Amino acid sequence: MCVLIAVMAAILGPRVVGPRSHAANAEFVYEPPEGFVPVKGAKVGEAEDAQVWVHEAADKRNFDGSLADRKALSTRIILSHSTKEMSVEERDLAKLVEEMPKAFEGVCTWIHRRHEMRTRADGARVGVIEGDCDREVDLSAIGLPSQPVKTRKLQLMFPDDRGTSIVTASYPTDQAARWEPLVEATVGTARGVATRAPAPAPWTHGAWAAAGAVLGWLGTAILGKGSAPPARDAERRTSREREKERAARDDEDERDDEEDEET
Repeated sequence: MCVLIAVMAAILGPRVVGPRSHAANAEFVYEPPEGFVPVKGAKVGEAEDAQVWVHEAADKRNFDGSLADRKALSTRIILSHSTKEMSVEERDLAKLVEEMPKAFEGVCTWIHRRHEMRTRADGARVGVIEGDCDREVDLSAIGLPSQPVKTRKLQLMFPDDRGTSIVTASYPTDQAARWEPLVEATVGTARGVATRAPAPAPWTHGAWAAAGAVLGWLGTAILGKGSAPPARDAERRTSREREKERAARDDEDERDDEEDEET
């Protein structure tokens, strides 16, 4: 009995009192910071269904036809989707960070800066990963030395009802102070974000198992005490009856003695 209660407590306890997952029951919708405009028909790698936004300054040109702000071309936000339910807990983000250099191999040299989990006002958790993505542009064809291009990338991971929506913002490193807070603010404005609770920590199962064992022992002890009184009551009734019989015999003996004395 105690073992059964301990096992049930270990399985059900952490899930009953711990945080629970909740579906968003809505399509995920991302709203980029003000000033970003969508690019239609953009293809990003193999993700043909990805959504791309660039800063509107990229469309502005000078009188001679040159871009008014060339850095606007490298300031973009890409929304892609994965059917995998990716964990955004810090320990799992740390494992993902280890794979980032390989993921960007051939594109840039990834230098990790930080990773963390953000909790929204509605309780949903969102993963944040930031790093530098620097590369060298070969200009030897035009007789110029290689030009370093320094880019900062900020990646947001939103759990949704179909998996995980991944937002990757890229901008020149020297403009990070401008774009970083604006992009991070979208963590709270995105819609359709699911609440995906983490798995209970292993130690909680042991704690609940111990508590269940104690409750099982107490319950068994109480039930044992509850079943004992009838037997004791029977013994008490039997002893009382014997006392009554003994008292009755004593009374008879006294009466017999009195009769003998009278005679």
